Amino acid sequence: MLIGFALIIVAVFLICALLFRLSIHALPLFVAFLAGSATYRGDNGILAALAAAAIAAIVLLAVAQFGLAFAKSDLTRAAIGIAFAVPAAVAGYHAVHGIAAATLPQSAWQIVVSLIGAAVIASASWTQWSRARP
Repeated sequence: MLIGFALIIVAVFLICALLFRLSIHALPLFVAFLAGSATYRGDNGILAALAAAAIAAIVLLAVAQFGLAFAKSDLTRAAIGIAFAVPAAVAGYHAVHGIAAATLPQSAWQIVVSLIGAAVIASASWTQWSRARP
């Protein structure tokens, strides 16, 4: 039983670390989902929807990299970072809230912990994008 408890703790830690590292890609994933679902709803098939999703995400990442490469002001770099941080904050809130709902009793602490998690994940995403040098 002790080994199982330790493995659960390690698994939760690894899932949180994965979420933290993948939060930078919340906006490209959102854009890819929108493009893919719009293409699929247009009766174009699954392959066309997957291709549209991949192209949309690649174009978004390329535009962001070019924007960071040619940005002359810190305000432009911050705007690009915030554009990526907002979807990461939403994803982080829901992920941390799911973990908090499974581990904490029903109270205001669930929301407090979720908001703290959203802030941490958004700041990590903003930091990654605002300091990225293409």
